[in-house]
Amino acid sequence: MKTSSFEMVNARPILTDLRSRIQAYDASQTVYLSRERPTHSSDRPVSMLDMSSFGIHEIVLPGLLQFLGIRSLTLDSPYDLTSLAGLRIDTTHIASERYPWIFVRNEAIISELRALFSCCRTVAFDNWSSLTGASDLWSGLLYDVIKPIRKKDLEFIFYLGDPQHRLSFQVDEVLDIISDFSLYGKVTFALDESEAGKLWRVLNGIQADAGMADEDASDLNRKCISIFRTLNVTRLLVYSASKAVLFSEQQQFTLARMRAAPVLEMATDARQNFITGFSMSLLLQLEIAHCVAFGLVVFGSFGERSGRLDQKNLLAYIDQWIDDLERPDTMHLYQESPG
Repeated sequence: MKTSSFEMVNARPILTDLRSRIQAYDASQTVYLSRERPTHSSDRPVSMLDMSSFGIHEIVLPGLLQFLGIRSLTLDSPYDLTSLAGLRIDTTHIASERYPWIFVRNEAIISELRALFSCCRTVAFDNWSSLTGASDLWSGLLYDVIKPIRKKDLEFIFYLGDPQHRLSFQVDEVLDIISDFSLYGKVTFALDESEAGKLWRVLNGIQADAGMADEDASDLNRKCISIFRTLNVTRLLVYSASKAVLFSEQQQFTLARMRAAPVLEMATDARQNFITGFSMSLLLQLEIAHCVAFGLVVFGSFGERSGRLDQKNLLAYIDQWIDDLERPDTMHLYQESPG
């Protein structure tokens, strides 16, 4: 892994290329499974992005997959979910179990899950720290479902959440499990800057109540490199309100992003909005910088509108971002600062 410098990538050519890609986007055979938004009352999912404007068929993620801590899936082609959706399991008494996989592991469920994951392209998971039995569920999913189908081209997206809410051995355990997913595809491990700092402290045995010295960008980069080397994942993505930094064996770069209001950053569905754009870019097999940028475009566009987004809205946000790059009063925000 090259660690000598972190390139501040020029966002303009990335955004210009994304603009062309969005206009030509055709994914008519793709299916996107996501959770319903809490304010939606019908049985159709409402992600913040209007998938039909891209030719993508969007359906509600079955309850069983939601219980397994899955945030969203994309499929290569239309898929009949009737059998999977018809499988009923009472999760009332096992939701708080640390080892819940044994309660859901039966022949019918495993068979349906294997068939579904054979058609998957991307799998995005919920925040690990907010799910009591996530480690057990994801380990069971990996070894009983994903490993037997021998599929090696999946894209997995993991969010850790706040690791200081868990014991250190539990953090070590889930990092091992997430690393094992890399045997069956590419793994993106995402953290915000605060979570990255907390994870570094846990991994280095520093107490949560210990004082934290002020740190600059180079301090954070060193900590993130340490985290990346602890894992066996394809990419580590660390983001803040002003930038996204990506670490991989092949490259490390910083992408300065257009600023968003704090209320948008902390929104309940903020991570889901980013994942929607990021997953769509992975389907197009775009360069990873493009994938990060598109995730930020979808995420940021939501703050500009109260309704659903379509291609027109995304293009308008990209144009706004490009204009922001060239305005005298904001262009310094996209330039690399020393440190």
